[in-house]
Amino acid sequence: MSWRHTTKLALRGWLAGATFACASAHAAPQPYPTALRVKLLAAPAAATAAPAIGIYGRAPAHCAPEVDRVTLDGTDLGILLKSARTGCDVRRSIAFALRVDPAASAGLPLLPGQVYRVRVYADEDGAQSLLAFRLLDTTASAAAPQPENGMWWSQAGAEAGAASAGSGASMEFQDGQIAVGLFGFNDAGAATWYFGSAPLDGRVARVSLVQLADGDPLFAPLGNRPTAEAGPRLEIEFRSPSSARAWLVRNENGLDLEVRPLALARSRFSTAPLANAWTGEWVLVPDEDGTPRTFEFSDSSSKDAETFHLSDQAHDASLDCRVVGGTRQPDVCTLSVAAATLADFDQVGIDHLVGRGVDGARMRLVRVPR
Repeated sequence: MSWRHTTKLALRGWLAGATFACASAHAAPQPYPTALRVKLLAAPAAATAAPAIGIYGRAPAHCAPEVDRVTLDGTDLGILLKSARTGCDVRRSIAFALRVDPAASAGLPLLPGQVYRVRVYADEDGAQSLLAFRLLDTTASAAAPQPENGMWWSQAGAEAGAASAGSGASMEFQDGQIAVGLFGFNDAGAATWYFGSAPLDGRVARVSLVQLADGDPLFAPLGNRPTAEAGPRLEIEFRSPSSARAWLVRNENGLDLEVRPLALARSRFSTAPLANAWTGEWVLVPDEDGTPRTFEFSDSSSKDAETFHLSDQAHDASLDCRVVGGTRQPDVCTLSVAAATLADFDQVGIDHLVGRGVDGARMRLVRVPR
């Protein structure tokens, strides 16, 4: 099965009916560059200097591209490349490297603590065609959330649009690596899935997916060895231990052609009141010197539609959480003892919460398995 055929069959439930960002469905013609890579360059030694971006690829001799324009809209960074259209030796390609400094070229420094969505375009006779898409994180890795292991489901959102019923992902995080199984439906409506793994770089991961084909049915005699076929790429930004934004990217001949935004969240199986998911035994673990403390939260109550309250009467402690509208997932929780705030958690998962104590020290609240 060819790559084009595999792409056509991939994830109909996620791709059908979607408006793709920058959806140029054909490869950029010569003399534009091929096989682009985009990476965040280390910031210079000066503490006030902002990081730059490196763009690497190949182009016909005498026609290496140059940066024409840099634009920044929030955390969406666009880089437009221009190349000569005449005098190119298409029989010979050369490697090129571009350093893009948004602060110097456009007065738009990359700020710390942000995840930027970088799109590189070619100017094709006045029309822009997508060449590369990449998430770049300027956050220190120590401040990044650790994704929880389990099932993550497609969610409706402002960026992702309507959720695709029955589609989602399984994720497992081990030793700095995230393994992803992505499942949806093909053009015939049959379930299909891809899998891959990649290191987690701060809050983002760049996962190249593959699909197994030509294997034995589950109830058939065994004997065939399945083959692996290249699939799309998944760029993931983890916003908390249980929520993420992702972009499904179709790549062909080294160029990114289509990008589909997704919203993913790890959801509870229970249909009980939301606060019940955080009842039970928890351990507060300081990252620095400090003694772990155990709490048993129960007696859940809701203050209103956007908050809930858990208490541990034996330790005069409480956990108060604010719920994200429409997601049924807390985004901030506060742990108090004797009515005094002990820690605020802005990375809230089902099984662990990460935040800061009143002294600024990093703290984790971890569920004790039942």
